[in-house]
This record gives sequence, structure tokens and C-alpha cells, in this order.
Amino acid sequence: MNPSATLLLAGACVAGAVALQTLRLGRRAGPGVVLLAGFLALWMLGLVLLEQRTGELADRVLPLGMLLAAAFTQAATDVVGRAPRGLLPLAWLGSLAIALLGLLAPRLLYGPGALGAGPLFALLAGVCTVGTAAMLAWLFHLARGAQGRERRRRLALLGANVTGALGGGGLIGLHVLGVRLIGGGVLFLALSLSLVAYAAWAPEEPREREGLIQVAVQGASVSALMALGAGALSLALGTGPLWAYALLGAALALPVDAARQLLGEAVTRRLFARPQTVPLLVEAVEQQTSRAEHAETLAEVGRLASAVAHEIRNPLGVILAEAKLLELSGADAESVQALREQVARASRFVDDLLQYSRPRPLRLAEEDLARVVGEATRRARRAFGEGAPEVTLALDALRWDVDGEALGDVVVNLVTNALIAVEHRPEARVRVSQRREEGGVRIEVEDNGPGVPEAILPRLFEPFVTGRGRDAARPGTGLGLALCAKWARRQGGTLTHARPATGGARFVLFLPKP
Repeated sequence: MNPSATLLLAGACVAGAVALQTLRLGRRAGPGVVLLAGFLALWMLGLVLLEQRTGELADRVLPLGMLLAAAFTQAATDVVGRAPRGLLPLAWLGSLAIALLGLLAPRLLYGPGALGAGPLFALLAGVCTVGTAAMLAWLFHLARGAQGRERRRRLALLGANVTGALGGGGLIGLHVLGVRLIGGGVLFLALSLSLVAYAAWAPEEPREREGLIQVAVQGASVSALMALGAGALSLALGTGPLWAYALLGAALALPVDAARQLLGEAVTRRLFARPQTVPLLVEAVEQQTSRAEHAETLAEVGRLASAVAHEIRNPLGVILAEAKLLELSGADAESVQALREQVARASRFVDDLLQYSRPRPLRLAEEDLARVVGEATRRARRAFGEGAPEVTLALDALRWDVDGEALGDVVVNLVTNALIAVEHRPEARVRVSQRREEGGVRIEVEDNGPGVPEAILPRLFEPFVTGRGRDAARPGTGLGLALCAKWARRQGGTLTHARPATGGARFVLFLPKP
């Protein structure tokens, strides 16, 4: 095996290692980088066969390198998140057609040993040149419209396409025309692979990206070492058919360890309900660390909330006592009432803050859901007095393991919000329904009010987010929906919002089977 073939073999094995490790550990990278690295490995192996003068075999394998064009398009789409309509399927169909044509009838493309142009060579070379130019123009346009890291990723893709075209179609085109530079292709293709890996791995979390780089370097270094060793062995022996040394080198240099890990983890995931593979264990450790950090943050917030509650409640008690004295001394009744309402509002905020930061433990018991939901709805209406809007109930008889007190608080909060939304509407409509469905029970609170403001929809269930400002007739604390969503998660369920076709708001509480 000559030095050029040895370098190409090392490059092929490095590309294979990158493909396998990205497939194994990449979480945010799309399939583009895996396909591109895999096809780069295939293309370089074809160049090895060409360098070793294996005749018909190399002639049929080389056109498979056309799949690189489709893989580049796939990688670009993964990075930018979109592509012109029809570009991706067109790229794959065109690349597959040319690859199959070369596999079945290579003489239509070039002569023996990929020397001399075949009858279709000029036509396909023109089509590929136009396609490559269009891809480069698209990537250049995308890079101009981006900033920061995103721009660097797109410029990396642009560079990868340039170097890939030079080391791929450009190299084989020159070879067909009699200019033999096959050995130099490994430099262009290695640079192309590095740029694509950067563009694909950049969105990963720092620790994940570092892990990907480390395992890729480990697998690549072992594969390159084995390939160089196989090349040196073939040069030292110097006898026997050249294709045999090429196959021996490929067999020795394949990234066997990465393939073994990938296969073992795939089998483990398939056979065991709770697989313990390295990627899953890493993910579990990260989640556990995140939960621990979150728990510590909540504990600190709880301590702060307790201190705030203590410091606020004492002055509130004094203010209420002074309000009573003002009332007895003949102060304006309306002013005293306004003072009491503001004190009550501050007290509610303190209570909500404490409940959010230091929730009490769940007390699960079998409850009659229709009774719990119905009583909570009536409790919410009573707070509005005799003029409270009507609420339609549609409740199925159902018993469920649930914290009845917490569920009641959630329903009170949701129904209260709905009643506030329709309070001054001439045709107010609030509907509360509860029914069993596959996998759990669904409780809905729907109204025909103005609906949730678009501006707060993305943060609707976050603390201190409210559509009712402090100047509203019934101001909100911004903690009610956050409390409801948090309780739903603790119960193992979800709380979601939807905008009905008729307008208004619909909140859906889903509780899974215990």
C-alpha cells in the first residue's frame, strides 16, 4: 500500500469513528453530520481502491461519493433549520441516481481506472457544478443574514462545502482528465469533516460537546494509528496483490471499539426496560445534578420567602389594627375599606409566595372528583357575591386517588380567573367539565372572556406573570397559575392552555392513572 493510500485509509477510518461516536453520543446534532462522515469514509475507501489499482471494483465504488452532495445538503439543513422547498429530496434523488448509474454502468462516466471521460461525464459534471454553485450561494446568503455563533456555524458549512467539493468531485474530475492528485484529497476532506463537525456540535451543551470531541479524538487517533500500521506492514511485506493489503488495512483500522459500543448499547436498549448505557447514565447524572441544583435554589427561595412573610405580616397586622381605630374615630368608611382591601391583597401575595416556595407534602386519598370539583367551583362563585356569573357543570361520577384539598385549590384558582374574565360581559359563559379518558382524567375550565394576552402566552405558567395589573379591579399576584401548574406536575399530570375557536380561554388539567 503506497503512502497516499495509507493516508486515505487513515482518513476513512477517522471519518468512520466520527460518524459512529456522533450517532452514539450526539443529542442535538441531526443526521447530516453522521451521514456526511459515513459517506466521507466510503468515498476515501473508494479512493484507496483507486490508488491500489483494483480495477473494476474501484470504478464502481467511486460514484458512491456523489452521496456526499446530498449529505452536505442534509447537514446544512440540520444546522440552519430549513432549506428551500424541494431542495433536500432533489439532492438525495439526484445523488442516488448518479451513484447507482456509476455502480451499474461505470463506463458511461469514465474509462478503466477512472481515466478518460465517458459519454455522460461532461453532462453530469456540468449538473454537479451548477448544483454545487447553487448550494454555495445559498449558504453564503444564510451566513450574511446571521450573527455571532450562528454566523460562524454557517460559514463553517460554507467552508466545508468548498473543501468537500475540491476533495470530492473536483479531485475525481481532474483524475478523469489525467491529472492525478488523489493522495492530496485527504487534506481537503479532513478539513471538510472538521468544519461540519464544528457546525453540527456547536449547539450541544458545553459538557456534551467536550465529550463528543474527546471520544471522536480518541476513536480517530486509534483508527489512524491502526491504518498507518497496516500501511507500514503492507509496504514492508511488499508482495502479494495490492487489493489484499487494502482490505487488510481497512479491517485493522476500522473503528471497532466505537462500533462495538454502539451495537451493545442498541441491544441493551432493546432488551431491557431500564437500560444502563453510557449515554443514558450521563444523561441521568446531568438530570440529577440539575434537580439537586434546582432543589437547593427552591430551598433558598423558601427561606427567603419565610423571612419576607415574617417581615411583611407584622406590619400588615399593625395596619389592620390602625384601620379599625380609624373606623371607630369616624374616618371615611370608603377609605378604610380600600385600606383593608390592599392589606388583604398583600396577605394573599405572601400566602401564595409561601405556598409556591414551600409547598406542603401531597396527601393522596381516594376522592369523589365530582364532589371536589363541584365544591371548589361553588367556593369560587361565592367570592363574587350574589351577582356572580353562572357556571355550567358537566362532571362524571368518578373516584380517583388525588390530594383533594390541593385539587380544590387549583379548581378555585382556575374558576376564579374565568369568572373575572367574564364578570362584566352581557353573555358570560363559564363551563367546568370533568371526564375520564385513556390514561387518566381530564378537567377543563373554559370561558368566553377576552382570552389570555398574546404577550404573556409563552410565560403563562411562570411565577409573577399575570394579565391583570395592579390597577385592575381584581389585581392578580402572578402566582396563581404557577401554583396550579406546579401542583399538577407534583401529581404527575399537566396543566395546559388553549384558545377555543369561539374565543376566550380553556385550561386543561390532566391527571394520569396513579
